[in-house]
Amino acid sequence: GDGDGDAWQELMGQDLQLKVIEQGLPGARSCDAGDAVCIDFVGRAVTSRDDATIEARDPDPVFQSVKNWWVVIGDKDVTPALEMGLRFMKEGETALVYGASKFVYGPAQRINPDSKYSLPPNSNCSYHVKIHKLLHDDSEFSSVDSQFEINTSKKNIGNDIFINEWSHGHAKSKALLIYNKAADNISHIMTNNSIDEQVRNRALLLWIDCMNNIAAVYLKAKMYGKAKEAATQVLLKDPNNLKALLRAARAALYDPAGTFQESQAAIEAAESLSSTDDKDVRRLRTEFEQKKKQYKRKSKAMFSKMSEAIGTTEKKTTEANANAATTCVSDPVVDTNTSQKSLPIEQRNNITNNPSKTHATAIKEPGMSVMSIIFQVGLPLAACL
Repeated sequence: GDGDGDAWQELMGQDLQLKVIEQGLPGARSCDAGDAVCIDFVGRAVTSRDDATIEARDPDPVFQSVKNWWVVIGDKDVTPALEMGLRFMKEGETALVYGASKFVYGPAQRINPDSKYSLPPNSNCSYHVKIHKLLHDDSEFSSVDSQFEINTSKKNIGNDIFINEWSHGHAKSKALLIYNKAADNISHIMTNNSIDEQVRNRALLLWIDCMNNIAAVYLKAKMYGKAKEAATQVLLKDPNNLKALLRAARAALYDPAGTFQESQAAIEAAESLSSTDDKDVRRLRTEFEQKKKQYKRKSKAMFSKMSEAIGTTEKKTTEANANAATTCVSDPVVDTNTSQKSLPIEQRNNITNNPSKTHATAIKEPGMSVMSIIFQVGLPLAACL
């Protein structure tokens, strides 16, 4: 972090460099991995390192501007370029960090919601960053107040990534990592009975926010089973949480392993908690009814085709038995390809209408149809409501 005000320091060759432009206070501490730092920064798209040096009158577009973010060095809260720059800075310092695209967003994009500017893929970037405060000792880092500040910031960083860096799913794993880290950190306060109940309740609310956001990430990524799991965890702690009910309902509605019963139970619980003009609830109810209609149409068409196939098979079986009757008495025809139409019709009806079959059973038992897999029961959401 020491510099003469003019020199650039190479951190990873010429592709990642740092220049101190305002020294920290005398005796200021240097940053180490695991430290938490409170920072302001402005990120700009630049062509080269030299563009970063005219920061005060920089015409290059701003893709991110942040005040008072708490960042834990090593937790991947920020881009690799910025995190590496922080490792070489001291408390109170202001510096410029230049990073080639591979140390920033690479082929991904970032949107600035204020200016509607989108950082193009493979952009080199500069950061004008200041460290306001550094938490180094375990006693100050692990205090309840510090943990609330750090993990509330993590939640906000996750929100920022989710909203502005999704770019075809590039930021999914990054947002999940940060939300999960915050939820895990804060859970230690939430479950510590030696801490005041009011503080534990505050921790619970932050944990619920993080878990609901994890469900939102999985929903956006169309990972409906995972979304349902996250929302269900919230409902186990707070059965009347409207966001969790809505996200669980939507996940169950679109998850191939989900059921209409699950989705309907969650929607009805949400409707009982919300006002009649709640747009999210009404929208989900509309989606649910449309899904049910689509399902009924597809089911009708599928059963029609199955009936035709069954009729053809039974006709062929009758003819084959008649031809064989003159020579011997044979066993019932068994189709070794295990398709459903090879079973007696009583067994077909029993399997198709049995809603209790699990996915594992569907794989193992012969004769299980697509219809029975659609009917399978997922997580017991109703038990959480």
